[in-house]
Amino acid sequence: MFLGRYSHSIDSKSRLTIPARYRAALASGAYVVQGFERNLMVYTTDAFQRLAQRADTHTMTDPEVRAMRRLMFGGAREVSLDSAGRILLPSFLKDYAKLGLDAVIVGAGEYFEIWDPDAWKKELISVTDSETNIKRFAAFDLSTE
Repeated sequence: MFLGRYSHSIDSKSRLTIPARYRAALASGAYVVQGFERNLMVYTTDAFQRLAQRADTHTMTDPEVRAMRRLMFGGAREVSLDSAGRILLPSFLKDYAKLGLDAVIVGAGEYFEIWDPDAWKKELISVTDSETNIKRFAAFDLSTE
């Protein structure tokens, strides 16, 4: 499970250091995918394969399904950790997420996200607004029983 928040630099060769506590989960590879908020989402190979299998259960005649598949597969790249625990971010994904020299890595359970620091600051304001969250999460059963 991917938890926590980390700030890391992206080097001149577009390599991003992955937090040490995430690396074991990515040992067999990972997929970087365009996120929904102009961020990037990183899935383990197993999680991405489960996602792909679920996508295959939807009909190709539905234009919304085709759009989802274009985003999910057309905006994805398989990556692997190098010996220093870094992944190489392709330029089209860096451009999509408007990443410069710095990134914020945010755990999201089964995957983690990569954000431009300024975009993350705006998102953080949204996700920590208590009044909005009361309405947003009212329908969720988050009990542990």
